[in-house]
Amino acid sequence: MLNMKSFRHLGQRYVSDEIALMEWNPMLDLIALATVTGDVLLHRLSWQKVWSIASGSTKDLIVEVTALAWRPDGKILAYAYDIGKINLCDVENSETVHVLDVPCVVTSLTWVQCMQLDPEEYRPIYTDRSAEFLQKHFPVNKGYSTASNKSEEMAEDFKRMKGQKDLNILAIGTEFGSVHLHSFGMYPTGFVEVSIKPDKPTTDRVVSVALSQDFRLLTVVLEKKDEAENYSYHYRSFFISLIYDCVGEIKIVSLKFGQISSLLTCLSSTIRAISEAWEDILLEIDTKLHNYAHQKHTASEEATIGDDFLELLMFGNPSDSLEKFLMHDLTESGLKKFGQSIELSYANIQKLVLKHLQNAAASLYYHLNDFKGMAMWTEQFGPIGLKESLVNEAVMATGSFVLKANEIQQVIDNSLKNFKAFFRWLYSVMLRLAEEPIPPEISRLTQQDLNFVAEFLKEHFTIEYDENKKTTVKLERVAQYLKHEDLPYPPSYSGNPWVKFLKDNPQMFETGIIFKNQPEKSLVTMYSDLRKVIDTAVKGPQTILEETAHEQNRYTLCETGKAQSMPKISHFYCTETNYMFTAITDYAPPSSHFYLIREKSTESKSNGVEVIGVAFHSAIYSPLAPSTSSSTEADTNLKILDLKFYNKDTITVLLSEDNPEDKNSSYLLQYSIKPLLMQLKPIAVGTGQLLGLDVPILNVNPFVEKKNCKKLEGMKAFQIAVSGSRKVSCVLFSSKRHIRPFEMDVEDEDEEDEMEHEESIMKNVSKDEILSDEEVKVDKPDKEEHM
Repeated sequence: MLNMKSFRHLGQRYVSDEIALMEWNPMLDLIALATVTGDVLLHRLSWQKVWSIASGSTKDLIVEVTALAWRPDGKILAYAYDIGKINLCDVENSETVHVLDVPCVVTSLTWVQCMQLDPEEYRPIYTDRSAEFLQKHFPVNKGYSTASNKSEEMAEDFKRMKGQKDLNILAIGTEFGSVHLHSFGMYPTGFVEVSIKPDKPTTDRVVSVALSQDFRLLTVVLEKKDEAENYSYHYRSFFISLIYDCVGEIKIVSLKFGQISSLLTCLSSTIRAISEAWEDILLEIDTKLHNYAHQKHTASEEATIGDDFLELLMFGNPSDSLEKFLMHDLTESGLKKFGQSIELSYANIQKLVLKHLQNAAASLYYHLNDFKGMAMWTEQFGPIGLKESLVNEAVMATGSFVLKANEIQQVIDNSLKNFKAFFRWLYSVMLRLAEEPIPPEISRLTQQDLNFVAEFLKEHFTIEYDENKKTTVKLERVAQYLKHEDLPYPPSYSGNPWVKFLKDNPQMFETGIIFKNQPEKSLVTMYSDLRKVIDTAVKGPQTILEETAHEQNRYTLCETGKAQSMPKISHFYCTETNYMFTAITDYAPPSSHFYLIREKSTESKSNGVEVIGVAFHSAIYSPLAPSTSSSTEADTNLKILDLKFYNKDTITVLLSEDNPEDKNSSYLLQYSIKPLLMQLKPIAVGTGQLLGLDVPILNVNPFVEKKNCKKLEGMKAFQIAVSGSRKVSCVLFSSKRHIRPFEMDVEDEDEEDEMEHEESIMKNVSKDEILSDEEVKVDKPDKEEHM
């Protein structure tokens, strides 16, 4: 019998938009909410808003959140959009730490952590020593700072993987009848086709997915639509022993992939920062020169800007328009600031290339070689499908990327050298025109410097003026590396003896120690190719798991006909008994009863499941009802609106009284499932038969204590969210804008004090709050900020 102390109502809470999904944090008193417009909100139990993430929905396009799941340690929230994208965000600041792209709509998420392994059975086979050999990496984006040790620690842990001692897996159900498994929410560990007819996968939709904590049993509930558009719901379970058998190897590979993924993110953000810094250079130059080009065009001068500067370089005499531009528009002080700004931008680019791009690429090469070593250890890592040849391709691609990073550094150095020569020459010209003394260090321009200036002018200032384009310069030597296309001006290595040697001896590339140089490709293209090669190299476990998974049981749960009415579903895995429990209502709410299904997470071709039906036929246990009830009240049926497992012994049920005179009578019930376990009926191995046949429906009223049920006065309830680990729950109104949170298992209060507490809460609730859903007013100001 459930020995629960009491419920404590924490008051009425409000949100500005309708709520679609709710999920409690398993470790903290936080609840994640998803609105119907796709926004994600995080609130404390006190209803203080922590942060919010806008979806970007517009009037023409609504982006919906289809599922929520917390990482078991409560530090990462996964939320899926209906565009096939899953974001993993940090609980502290809502920052996105990783993005998963799924090629279809995600319909369900669950995040499961492995049971603690026996130290005698599990012996670590790998120790990561990268911190001893590699430099620290700091992301380029503005969210990080090196101002404190804490920020440095966060910067080093790009993907928030630090402290993950036990393997955890994010299970993703999709609309096309498939389940994707990602270790630590990132590494693609498995793919299982769970549709009933694989030849027509679009007819089956995963509406609920569960994974046992020993990673052996995968349970799904499918929504099937036939050709006549009739809907039915099916229970399927699969035995997937690969992760259980290789949990140590998969954990090692997953953590290594987390480091690789972090470095790829660092490379991506660095390339983006280089592009932005280069755009700053272009903007500086264009801002100064565009007006001059426009004046020349207005005056119908045919010569380009480059012609004017080349004439000045060759003959020493500027044209009238150029002299006016230099002395009045640009000015000496303006040229100094201009040159300093350009040089600073170049210095930033050089720093990004040296300290971030090359450093991260070298570290990526180190980690991929670690990965290659694992792939070569076929006895230990062979069962999870790592292939040495694929990983080696990723290693060689990384080496080629390192060469490209060195190449762009040389191009940037040459470009900066030309810029400096150009500004020194132009500054000396302006001093001469102003009849001011020229400092010795400026006046000593060598012939080589003049050649640099001539090359610079010829290469960059030869664009004809076009009033439809803002650009008046062409800085292609560096910019070409930042585009996703082949280089129009690839570097020439005709005089390089090493390049000539490799060309004459192509067999050297077969040794596996020579990186292939690809002079025709840009930095962006090389990065894109690198990501593709690495993604291919790490998909070994995903392929193997798909081949080894096999079905255990399949049952038909219910058939709803033309109407798409989804039942309520909840799963719970008991680590003590290795049983997976599934609770599912017979139809969409309001439902007359639910089925409790129990299945063992062990491989067996002869064991089916155990099932019992559960119904609630009267409201005599209402805490607000008199001690004795009339026969009319006792015969009142209760319908199930929602249900969730609270812990391994308890299920929370949201009930509605089937009473036309009191349509707002709802009940929140905590019910112990222990009395049901003795009543479970074994069902033969499922091959698709209807599960509800010959299953007894048990009226559980005799097993329910009055104190374990709370009547929700003046409330038309809709759904619930519960957390047994935090001992909290909340009930959502059918208006989807009002919520009542509860603390569960609080200390017993005197019954009279409890009644006074209930009355005081109801006095503070306005009339609008206790009206029915059709009458409730929702044009209130958003109050959660003031709670």
